[in-house]
Amino acid sequence: MNDLLAIEQASFPNPWSETSFLDEFEKSPPSLYVARENKNKILVGYICFWLVADEIHLLNLAVRPEYRHKGVGRRLMQFLLKQAGINKVQSIFLEVRPSNTLAQNLYHSLGFKIAYRRKGYYRQEGEDALIMALMVEGRVHP
Repeated sequence: MNDLLAIEQASFPNPWSETSFLDEFEKSPPSLYVARENKNKILVGYICFWLVADEIHLLNLAVRPEYRHKGVGRRLMQFLLKQAGINKVQSIFLEVRPSNTLAQNLYHSLGFKIAYRRKGYYRQEGEDALIMALMVEGRVHP
């Protein structure tokens, strides 16, 4: 749990609490998946999403700072897309900060489009959220 919390705190201005992660661990079906480095089994990233009916809502994606720009986030997103195919999901939604251009670039490269802007979503900073969507019906997943 400490590694997970460390990645979260290094990645977000308002990190999730340990309780938030524990709540996700208890969900069925699972909603939280981790990526580990093969060699040392170090936790290098995680993805958390909810599968609701024929939609997925991406809640959180984060990568340990020293492993960023090495494809970990892309592999986690490819896992999400695979889950979408297995579960016959029609759409995936996520929120991303307008200032987080690296994440936006990853999502765009996977086919996500900006659907709309939610004003003041990140209340503490007063930052909007870009709601991005991917319609996956009939899509071939990596």
